[in-house]
Amino acid sequence: MDKFLLKKYVAIVVSLVSCFAIIGVSASMAHSVIAAGQIVTVATGHLGNAPPSGHAGTWENPMSEEEVEVEVEVVQRRPALPDLNILLLGIDDGGGLPDVIMVIAYDGENNAIDIISIPRDTQVVMTDYERNMLREAGRWFPNHGVVKLNELHSFGGSEVGYRAVSHHVGNMLGIEIDNYIILDIDAFRYIVDAVGGVYMDIRPQGLFYTAPGGTIMIRVPGGRQLLDGNMAEQVVRFRQYHDGDLGRIDMTQQFMHEFFVQVLASEHIMNNAGALARSFMSHVRTDFGLLDILRYAGAADALNPDSIEFHTVPGHARMAHNPVGVNLSWYFVDEAGARELMNYIRIGNINQ
Repeated sequence: MDKFLLKKYVAIVVSLVSCFAIIGVSASMAHSVIAAGQIVTVATGHLGNAPPSGHAGTWENPMSEEEVEVEVEVVQRRPALPDLNILLLGIDDGGGLPDVIMVIAYDGENNAIDIISIPRDTQVVMTDYERNMLREAGRWFPNHGVVKLNELHSFGGSEVGYRAVSHHVGNMLGIEIDNYIILDIDAFRYIVDAVGGVYMDIRPQGLFYTAPGGTIMIRVPGGRQLLDGNMAEQVVRFRQYHDGDLGRIDMTQQFMHEFFVQVLASEHIMNNAGALARSFMSHVRTDFGLLDILRYAGAADALNPDSIEFHTVPGHARMAHNPVGVNLSWYFVDEAGARELMNYIRIGNINQ
């Protein structure tokens, strides 16, 4: 395999996962591998020969460029890959409360991806398993155990928060979560700038938000325009929609679609594979390792805009009191509808 094709695979996979990110996460430790003649920083969780998340170190048996090429060539000959369900959490400003919660469901037989958005205000009634998980980790949580989904992550902290969310989301959708990706907001700006920006249609009245103190926080004019990293961050941060978080989810999904269509069709990623990889991978915590990326590289190459569908888990939003009498905004998932959605994703047909 020539270096251009290997470089193409690196660019495609990083771009694809980048568009899933939308907002990003705190980095775990960075490890270097040689890919396409460049040093590419890859952050990993505790997987294979990589040290645990949060611990310094390098690959015990780093892969040479030739080994990477061989792995990708082997991948190309595999007719199908296993299905995967990946939990994606986007953490804003390191506060531990995910602004973005998604499941990326990969269909290996059809080489297709479904992205299911789950509102952060989703009401969670913690299970005994989740309570015990947090207790064993020495984490505090309210005795009544009724929290929002993003709060479940915060109560669990960096060590078990994603595990608690994975368990609850898996039960909600009737699936097993295989892997996780956590990103922070800093990565988002770097990724968009690294690919040269993204064109997007903004509603005619634009997106404007002024903080209570009078400081202008978001100012994005209406119309189609090229968004750099700073402008794109304002777009995905904007929350002043009539339907609240659902409006933000819709805008996020629109941005992801535009990112995917434009970036994967552009030669820009070929010329900036190393910079793009460093921008993204230095801000990721994941148990999806380098070998996993290489296994799915060929599949990513074959994806096109029609290969990806976006969904929002069915339910309704309303104000309601929590068990201690505080009136809060909640999203109540329609569990039967959620299972029906997953049935559609699995077999392509919602039972009537």
